[in-house]
Amino acid sequence: MKVTVFNGSPRGKQSNSHKMVKAILAGAGKAGAQTKEVFLVEHKIEHCKGCFACWLQTPGKCSIRDDMDELLEQYFSSDYVGFATPVYGMLMTGILKDFTDRMLPLATPQIHKNEDGSFYHEGRLKRFPRMFYVANSGFPGSHNFDLLKPYVGMLSCIFEVYRNCGEILSDPRGAAAYSSQIDAFYDALKQAGEAMVSHGAVSQELVDKIHLPLISDEEYMAEANQDLKESSTV
Repeated sequence: MKVTVFNGSPRGKQSNSHKMVKAILAGAGKAGAQTKEVFLVEHKIEHCKGCFACWLQTPGKCSIRDDMDELLEQYFSSDYVGFATPVYGMLMTGILKDFTDRMLPLATPQIHKNEDGSFYHEGRLKRFPRMFYVANSGFPGSHNFDLLKPYVGMLSCIFEVYRNCGEILSDPRGAAAYSSQIDAFYDALKQAGEAMVSHGAVSQELVDKIHLPLISDEEYMAEANQDLKESSTV
């Protein structure tokens, strides 16, 4: 059993996304899975050129020579794959978007129609990994995920994490003041990783536990604004 997470944060190992992924993978490892977190910022991933060579000239093979061949090998050799990203412009980061754009070789060019009237390209692989998604926002409230959620909903994920007020995870004062809530959050993520590997599913009760508030929106906003005020006077 192999669980791989592709982390799209430009902060890489210093990111809050990594803190959350680390907890999930700890739980998956406890259940016996081989785990790996791939920091996309450490790899060369060029933009998709839209040439469609991977469909027409060299089916299943991109014309660009960079790190994507290696990364796609890690993707389809995994049983479970997670995408992790901070919210940038209401969506995923550009790094993760480039990565997902470059997954086009895994699809065939023929267009098919679903019973509900929607259309799709059939996958080139016989078996695709099961998915989970981790999104982190430095904003309070939940509206910052409004554009991302419909996209993630199309991936049929085992579970999804939408963490608001995420900067509290790396703020020393916040981490100390709200340590019990943060510890409970990480524990829930570990349980989710373990449940995913052990049972192939994560209960709604556990998902709800993951999304319990770490801090009130008002407190977070007040502290963030105060930090900005203090930094502007330095």
